[in-house]
This record gives sequence, structure tokens and C-alpha cells, in this order.
Amino acid sequence: MPGKTNVSIIGMGNWGTSLAHACRAAKIPLAETIGRSTKKTSGWPLIRLEDASLDARILWICVRDAEIVGVAESIAAQRKRLDGQIVVHSSGALSVAPLDSVKRRGAEVASLAPVMSFPTRTPVPLSGVLFAVEARAAIDSRMNALVRKLGGKPFPVRTKEKPLYHAAATMASPLLVSHFSAALAMARLAGLSDANARQWIAALAQATMKNIFERGEGKSFSGAFARGDIETIRLHLQSLQQHPMLREIYISLARHAVETLPVQNRKELESLLRKDRRGKFTDA
Repeated sequence: MPGKTNVSIIGMGNWGTSLAHACRAAKIPLAETIGRSTKKTSGWPLIRLEDASLDARILWICVRDAEIVGVAESIAAQRKRLDGQIVVHSSGALSVAPLDSVKRRGAEVASLAPVMSFPTRTPVPLSGVLFAVEARAAIDSRMNALVRKLGGKPFPVRTKEKPLYHAAATMASPLLVSHFSAALAMARLAGLSDANARQWIAALAQATMKNIFERGEGKSFSGAFARGDIETIRLHLQSLQQHPMLREIYISLARHAVETLPVQNRKELESLLRKDRRGKFTDA
């Protein structure tokens, strides 16, 4: 990026805060940090959007997906022309279409979505973080350079496939948390203390994750399904009868495993996992 490139961050939540710290570390000038109020958070002086100059080279929108259109429209209303500026959002699911209002004012538009979790205002370093990049060819190299300057690693994502891409990302992080939350709930129902449940699930999960990314899914798959141990799985299903939500999670993951991973007694497992409309399993 040219040396004079500066950034205004619009939305100083969890992600915006990490981005601000990354800009500072990369010596990218921050023109403005814009929030809902002027109350200082995470050490950054804030101004309201309606009071902002919005004259930075990069206007980076870091708000919830549903708010992007409204923010873009506010920028367009305040700046009649945006020639030479680039407006960016960080949604992994949305295309650049929500930025049409600023595009009509002359701005280039792009989406730079970090592949990382930002659960709190504690800044997350962006060194080595992957970024899904959606940008016109005219600015693609500039967006890639910006990501690299922040310490990230850019990769292209196809516009029409972004919802599916983001669904996969959701499975890999927030719904992975949900998965382990369900496992912990089952362990507590089995009588384990919270500390014990966390300790042994962590041991299993960490070893499994390591295996998956070193050896692949098939060579990391073990246990009752890999062995085709029908009676053990039947016991699992019976024990979960009184816990329908946990049972549904178990069955959904089990059906995917039976269809896609190396299992023995596949037909018998498929039969066992069939359910009637009341959620009861049957051998028929």
C-alpha cells in the first residue's frame, strides 16, 4: 500500500478493537475511530459517525452484518463523492453488495473477512490470520497488500459462495463451541463434576484436533462408529432419550459420520439411526 494510506475504523467492538491495535502495530495511521458514542473504550478516542470527517483512504466498517447497509448509506449521505477512497466491510457471509450506496458515490468497495474469533474486547493479534478477500481486480492487489501489512494472509473467496464459506467458518468456530458445550452437558449428566468433565473432554478434543490436521479426518476417526459397535451406540441413544436436544445433536453428527467417514457395519448403523417423527430410533 502507498505510504500515505490511512484508515478510519467504523465500529469499535471486539473486531474493530483488534483491527485498531493491528493498525497501530503495523504503523498504519488511524484517521478516526468511530463508535456509537464518544465514550472512550479500549484506549481509543471515539467520535460519532455523524461527526466524522470520513476522509481516510480506507473506511473500514466493523459492525454487525445487519448494520452494514445503514452505515454505508450514512457515509454516502455525508460524503457526496468518495473518489479515491475504498470502503471495506468484514462480513464473511455478505458480498460487497451492501456497499452499493458508497460505490455510487465513487468509492471502490471490498470485503476483508478475518478467519478468527474475536469473543471479547481483548485485542487478538492478526499475525498469521487468514483473510477472505472479495475485491474487484482493480484493487485486489492493494487489498492483499493491506492484509499482509496487518500481518495477515489473504486468500480469494468467490462472491456467490460466501454464504457457504461462512457456514463452514461458523461450523469451525462458534458451532464448535456449541458442540463441546453439548459434550460437556452430557458429561455432567453422567455425574462428572464440571472440572472433571472439562479435563477429560479437553484431553480427548485436543488430541483429536491435532490428529485431524496432521493426519486427515479418516485416519483420525476411531471409537464405536469406526468399529461398527451397534450395541454400544444403541446404549448411547437409549441414554439420551430423556435429553432430546442433546440426542438430536448426537444423531445428526452420527449420520454424517456414517455417510462420510470409514465405519464398519454401515447399513446396520444407518438403520439404527433412522428415527420416526417422535424422535425414537428403530431397527426397521
